[in-house]
Amino acid sequence: MPRNVILIQIDSLNRHYLPAYGNRWVRTPNLDAFAERAVTFDRHFTGSLPCMPARRELWAGVEEFWWRGWGPLEPWDEPVAYHANRAGITTQLITDHYHFFEWGAHSYHHDFSGYEFIRGHEHDNHITAPLQQTPAWARRMVVEHGEGARIYLRNVADFVREADFFAPKVMAAAARWIDQNHTQERFFLHIDSFDVHEPFHIPEPYRSLYTDEAPEDFNPWPRYGRSDEGELALTERELNWVRAQFAGKLTMVDAWLGQVFDALTRHDLWQDTAVIITTDHGHYLGEHGRIGKPASPLWNTLTHVPLQVWCPGQPARREQAITQTVDLHATVLDLLGLPSTAPHSRSVLPVLLGQRSHHRDLAVYGYANARVGVTNGEWTLLRDHDPRLGPAHWYSLQVGHLDARSHAARFERPTAFPELVAGMFIPGVKTPHWRMPAMSSDIRHLPPLREDLLYHASDVEQQQNLHAGHPEAVRQLEDQLRAHMTRLGVPQEQFARLRL
Repeated sequence: MPRNVILIQIDSLNRHYLPAYGNRWVRTPNLDAFAERAVTFDRHFTGSLPCMPARRELWAGVEEFWWRGWGPLEPWDEPVAYHANRAGITTQLITDHYHFFEWGAHSYHHDFSGYEFIRGHEHDNHITAPLQQTPAWARRMVVEHGEGARIYLRNVADFVREADFFAPKVMAAAARWIDQNHTQERFFLHIDSFDVHEPFHIPEPYRSLYTDEAPEDFNPWPRYGRSDEGELALTERELNWVRAQFAGKLTMVDAWLGQVFDALTRHDLWQDTAVIITTDHGHYLGEHGRIGKPASPLWNTLTHVPLQVWCPGQPARREQAITQTVDLHATVLDLLGLPSTAPHSRSVLPVLLGQRSHHRDLAVYGYANARVGVTNGEWTLLRDHDPRLGPAHWYSLQVGHLDARSHAARFERPTAFPELVAGMFIPGVKTPHWRMPAMSSDIRHLPPLREDLLYHASDVEQQQNLHAGHPEAVRQLEDQLRAHMTRLGVPQEQFARLRL
């Protein structure tokens, strides 16, 4: 077993932009080389969405979207770093993911022996010095995002060199940490890069690597929604430019990730260090007529994500076992030789070691009280919650922190909570906590309920909805999902809202 574990998260990393998963035009030589030595998982899926729900799954091993949305760790959570510390393992977090440090998502860094936070990405409330001018490349971004864009521009106003940008800083910091800590008896290093997340602002040569278009004509931060119709619609020319910037940012992340790999080579750490590369979710770039992470069905673009693992002594190969984000909690601990007490996480180490080829019968993913996807490897069912069939609640000890984030919470957030009910609602949690309304009970102005979508695995891009012609497949997935929810003990309103 390895002495050390390095977990590398690259936010919003689209699986279909990686050559290891079939891409033919994006350049990622370091990730390609890693894939040649790693175990590549072909059926890895998200769980709770988006950013911070995915991270609580990984940190705490909890399939959280049945009980709550975006928020902090709960007091009863036992993160990977907590267990590692108790075993005498040095733990470190290196990140520019500012959500860890804002209102609504605190406490994720608390258990690490050390952490390094690179400031300034997206809406990070970092620089207050007035913006002297809006650069030409950002004019359309400011028109569409207003103060949110100006926050970002203030934060990056002094960026001149490639090394000033966020992914280079994160990866360089991780390489330095390895240089300074390679003699530790054991370590767990968690690298969480906010890139390739938007804004898709990158320096040369990456900005022009996949396009000849001038940046002044475009918006590097498209708003989430329909890209094919309505006020947010993008032309094919605009979509192609945004895709080129996403790809350019990915190539930049890859280039600097090479410094981390070089540090491992420099100190001869590959032979006793497991390295995991994954993401929290994908990002629509015109697929299914969407951009970003809008309130849309949970197509594979967003939910079928990369997972690659270097485990010393294991040959490079592809695995078809169904795995999910929540499984990485128990997997990291298992690699470190530590048990997991997490309620929903299952270690994939037996698959890594070639001891078995099966892991889960089902992958289940979703947004809290909104929409769900379920796949058994052959069929995938996408279903929206029906709010007319039951009220939505959150179950948590975190009053006022759930679903409050970014700069908006600095100006408006709830400060009174008259409808809280105390009790013991979450299975296995022995601490009293709160049940609280998650949304208005007024259903008069809700949009029409979307129809179910059913796709066969042979339809990789999920273009043909087969729901009407395969009721038996729908019933099978409903039965499997109902059994999964029953095992977890999810709140009864979830069954009602999902017509189960």
